[in-house]
Amino acid sequence: MFARVTTTPISAYRLDEAIQVARETTLPAARKQPGFKGYLMLVDKSNGMAITITFWQDENDRQMTSPASAYYKDSISKLVPMLTAAPEVEDYEVVLQE
Repeated sequence: MFARVTTTPISAYRLDEAIQVARETTLPAARKQPGFKGYLMLVDKSNGMAITITFWQDENDRQMTSPASAYYKDSISKLVPMLTAAPEVEDYEVVLQE
């Protein structure tokens, strides 16, 4: 399994709005992508930082949903008005999971 970690600095006063966007549009869009295996969103409400981890069946599935993909661009575009800086994206292979 493979994972993408996106660290997203969001305006603290718009964090609840960003969570709602993730719940109502970003997660449903991710579920429709081939190889989707899971979605995790972590937030620090004190400073507006969000970390989203998406899980993918194989490396090809993860690459097909990369920041260059229409899926990713559409998802992040809904958050742009709430961002305080550009998101940082890192890709990983999951080697241990319980």
